[in-house]
Amino acid sequence: MIKQTIRQALVLLRQNPLMSIISILGTALAISMIMVMVITWQTKYADMKPEVNRGRSLYISATVLINKSNENWMNSGYSSPVLMKECIWPLKSIEAVTVVQAASPVLAATSDGSKHMKADYMNTDDAFWKIYDFRFLSGRPFVETDKATPAQGRPVVVAASVARRLFGTTDVAGKLIKVNREQAYITGVVEDVSLTCKDAYSQIWTRYDASALDFPRYEGDLNGEYHIVMLARSKADFPAIRQDVAASVKQFNYKLKEFRLDLQEQPDDIETHVNHVWSNRGPDMIMIYLQYIIALVIILLVPSLNLCGLSNSRMQQRMAEMGVRKAFGATRGGLIRQVLNENLILSLLGGIVGLLFSYLAVYCMRTWLFANASNIGSSGEFSLNMSALFSPVVFGLALLFCVIMNLLSAGIPAWNAARRSIVTSLNDK
Repeated sequence: MIKQTIRQALVLLRQNPLMSIISILGTALAISMIMVMVITWQTKYADMKPEVNRGRSLYISATVLINKSNENWMNSGYSSPVLMKECIWPLKSIEAVTVVQAASPVLAATSDGSKHMKADYMNTDDAFWKIYDFRFLSGRPFVETDKATPAQGRPVVVAASVARRLFGTTDVAGKLIKVNREQAYITGVVEDVSLTCKDAYSQIWTRYDASALDFPRYEGDLNGEYHIVMLARSKADFPAIRQDVAASVKQFNYKLKEFRLDLQEQPDDIETHVNHVWSNRGPDMIMIYLQYIIALVIILLVPSLNLCGLSNSRMQQRMAEMGVRKAFGATRGGLIRQVLNENLILSLLGGIVGLLFSYLAVYCMRTWLFANASNIGSSGEFSLNMSALFSPVVFGLALLFCVIMNLLSAGIPAWNAARRSIVTSLNDK
């Protein structure tokens, strides 16, 4: 049966190559557009190195300080290590917590100044290495015992590209460099991180100054330059963690005299966090999901309607054949299944072509697809993770979309053709 269906599909390809190519390309373009959306979603939101814990992480991207005596006066901005210390560290419901600062450009150089380069620089803390999974090519992450000294400076971890550019090798653990003319010593070297990793990306990582944890003299300065990242033991703990954070912030607000802290329904999951652009309000996730759904429906429906017209035209040419088969005992259901199977083969061919198109499109448009306010002008690369491109989820969705396209474009014409009488089919011109 399968061989007969494949043979019949190849006959159809040879009989009308132009219409068959148009049908395959129509399916391919629809599949490629959908798969670009899927791969982009995977890259932004799915677990992948080094952000392997996206699915069980919660984020506080921004905070709002509101004057208690004048509710119209407010100050919005990113979070700070002080807020992490006061509101998050006491919580027992989380596994780990860190703060990450959006990478900013610095001048990195060898200790003698003979070689230098522009690099992206991040302040964080020791817990950063517990939440994110980096592959160390040399050395290790900085830990609590790695202290900043006048002779060596502060501890840093550098990306492989920085190590190769400055020293010609990645085996540079223990060597000294200068960051904006300040001395630092390398504790480890990691693989380069793609700019698609919103929170883990940098080229040089170091520990923030201990003074960042000091409570400011003026409460209005509680905002900072960091995102707070909390790692849950399980995604099922999210509701409990959110309740604990809300209770902790409420208790913290009792201590404040002039202001109160508003987290705007944070902490966020990964999808909300990535789309949390403004510091004074959160994203409308319902509208964002609705936009994705509408785009998927349009991408599936419009090509399917066009392909439906092609399939209907092809069925008109095969009416006599359908009548002969019905005369020899073929059932309506059998004819519909045969047509759907033949078109499924064409859809699968279009799906394979579309999948190749989607990889090419994502690669060519990667800067446009993944650029955001935090990585514009950065020195890194928008490299793509192979687990997002070649994964069972991507191939499974490509196959699913092929089946849907087949049902939408061939099902209605096949049903109309199969319900005609034998005499009408045989006399159809």
